[in-house]
Amino acid sequence: MEQLIDSSDIADDVAALRERMSEDGYLYFPRLLPSDYVTGVRADIAAVLHDSRWLASGTAPHELRASDRALEEGESTFFGMYSAVQATQSFHELSEREELRGLAQRLLGEEVFCHPLHIARITAPTPRATPTPAHQDYRLIQGAVDTLTMWIPLADCPSDAGGLEVLAGSHKLGVLGVSRAEGPGGVTAQVAGSGVDGWRSTHFGQGDVLMFTSLTVHGARPNLSDRLRLSADIRWQARSEPAAFIDGYEPFRPHFHPDVPDWPTLTRGWTSTTSIEIPEGLTYVRKFDSMSEHVPTPPSRFR
Repeated sequence: MEQLIDSSDIADDVAALRERMSEDGYLYFPRLLPSDYVTGVRADIAAVLHDSRWLASGTAPHELRASDRALEEGESTFFGMYSAVQATQSFHELSEREELRGLAQRLLGEEVFCHPLHIARITAPTPRATPTPAHQDYRLIQGAVDTLTMWIPLADCPSDAGGLEVLAGSHKLGVLGVSRAEGPGGVTAQVAGSGVDGWRSTHFGQGDVLMFTSLTVHGARPNLSDRLRLSADIRWQARSEPAAFIDGYEPFRPHFHPDVPDWPTLTRGWTSTTSIEIPEGLTYVRKFDSMSEHVPTPPSRFR
């Protein structure tokens, strides 16, 4: 597997950023976020994991050593722990870092907003957790095709702990067909025979940022360590473009709602809720069936 290309040297060069995103479908920025800041967020989540007994007895919380209670997303004991993580103010305030907002704004070329649905990935060692299958975000999130995902490891992620991998150039294939699959998201993209074979990953460090388009195929490698792998998924889109909603549901409910409480409960006691606020005047489109056989590929800045 090839290494991700470091784009730190072009972080302020808008033309170069857009050209590389258009060519590869991803951008990688090692240590973009300050280590001491990310350490604070990780400590807050580790405290939840400790209280939920997801960490091995007798180990230091910062080591993230997994206990036998650490299971896959959606298991019976998962939602109590995850609700407490989603109630952690510092986790959601990752989206307010100017390093991230500024990067998204340079790429999209206009005012942006961050989806309030921030996802914490707490990946137990395999075989207790199935890695996220290779997929495109567009079928799952829909709305603006140029929505950008930022994947941020909240602790060092060496090769044995797995991490994310992206299929460079796969965004040029457009919206791919999907099949049902085990693991987070529940779908896998049909990339066999596409002619694209550029899987890339790296040894991720705490505070790295891997950003990719909603059409870029990506997935997780198995966690073969004895530690929990912590990461955050946050997504940005242009304010001028539509977001998607499902009939009968308010848009941008918390991740895993209704198994996770709604925002009024999660934010009780917070000093600020700006990190999860939705801008006024946003337009919406209805979500289509994510398993639909024929989904047209909308025009994109990056294809």
